[in-house]
Amino acid sequence: MIKKIIICVFTLLLVGCGMETQTIDKANGDSKTYLFFKDLDPNNYYLELWDRNNSKNDDTKIIMARKGDEYYYEMDGVINVINIWKDGYVYNIDGQMKNYNKQESAVKDYSHGILPNDIKGLRTKGYETGEEKIYGKKYIYEKYVYDNEQSTYYFSGDDLVYIKYQGIQITLFYRFNLMKGKADDDLFKVPDGYLEVTY
Repeated sequence: MIKKIIICVFTLLLVGCGMETQTIDKANGDSKTYLFFKDLDPNNYYLELWDRNNSKNDDTKIIMARKGDEYYYEMDGVINVINIWKDGYVYNIDGQMKNYNKQESAVKDYSHGILPNDIKGLRTKGYETGEEKIYGKKYIYEKYVYDNEQSTYYFSGDDLVYIKYQGIQITLFYRFNLMKGKADDDLFKVPDGYLEVTY
């Protein structure tokens, strides 16, 4: 009898231990998102993600990197797409054909909504937090709203696991892999021996 009571109490405690959704009007530098990204320099970083827009087992790797005015974006999956922006041009690199083309272009920043761009503002920015189940597992989330956009960061403990960005016309969902505070210089160079193709 006592065993049954203990089991019932334990079960009630487990059921009641879910995290309720909360709105934090003004943060105090203690959000998981701020603590994770507080040392990020939005002008100098290297970031690796796994694409989760189609399935939980998608092995498409996304790489974003920045070094001042130079920007690198790679999507490596069924196809391999590499774009390097520098000196007012974008270099579209085809790793399979070992060639590239070059066009005048402003930087297209794929990290928009994925990485915070105002770390100082993030320290005190309000957010919504709670629990959400993704692929059958619960994560603590922190959701930040910017005008018509929102960025949501999902954590297991203090570890960032997923990032979701919702804009007016697009939703992006990634699994976090790794982040470094510096990108290698070679990343922003067209590989030796690649042929320039002009159209």
